[in-house]
Amino acid sequence: MRRTLWIALVRAVAACGDSTTPSSDATLSASDAGDIGFAEADEVEQAASALTTPAEQSLLVPGGHGCATVDDATDTDGDLVPDHATYTFALPACSFTGFRGGSLDITGTVTLSDPTPDAPGLAATATLADLTFSFTSPDQRRSYTAVRNGTRMLTGNAQGASLSNQITVVRTRPDRADATVVHNLLLSFTPDAGGSLAFGQPLPSGTFIRSGTFTWTRGSVSRTFTVTTVAPLVWDASCTTDRKIASGETHATLGDGTYVRTVWIGCGEDPERTVVRP
Repeated sequence: MRRTLWIALVRAVAACGDSTTPSSDATLSASDAGDIGFAEADEVEQAASALTTPAEQSLLVPGGHGCATVDDATDTDGDLVPDHATYTFALPACSFTGFRGGSLDITGTVTLSDPTPDAPGLAATATLADLTFSFTSPDQRRSYTAVRNGTRMLTGNAQGASLSNQITVVRTRPDRADATVVHNLLLSFTPDAGGSLAFGQPLPSGTFIRSGTFTWTRGSVSRTFTVTTVAPLVWDASCTTDRKIASGETHATLGDGTYVRTVWIGCGEDPERTVVRP
């Protein structure tokens, strides 16, 4: 299948305080904070990788391209975004070994559509339905399942792109109750000087900025965070792994000033996550 620049740009988190419980220091345990930071980094990487590829290639994993089936790849204006196509991910075709030292299974659907099917442009809408990533790690504590539903809308031109991201993720990890994360984000990407965006081309080096809100719910406790980009997330196109964010820092802040600090420290590296209390 042809590669296209269709969606995603990183995820984020946001908003203005706790939604059902006080946002005191005591309400944010180290365990919850770690899970929130882990989920944040995962959403950033998953969405950013999808920016450079069509739905059936939305995983930058060995052998991951083209695992989905598509019902209708009609592209009236020839801009590499289908008029209206549903990509179905299923096993065993979408089961991969060797991903970050473990294995990854993908199931569910992505419906990708062109908002202007008669006029070429850098825009796309993706609707995710039970798009499930199940990662099994050699270190079982790092295994997880993430089920995504919602919509991403990409708009832009050669000089930059923005993604409106309304995605709900249900996350499962060993020895944890399930968590639900509701994202309401705006993500933007600007290529480095001399670079440009184009359908059919890999994402060039550049920077991401994100803003918006996310609400994290586990059991009876729900918290809403405001996201700020303290240092732009640097996308290094030369990085040879699926994790191409080489540096950057974001804060996910509660109403009392407590925040989860996520710092990307290098190409291919897990970001560092800490809780900072006022």
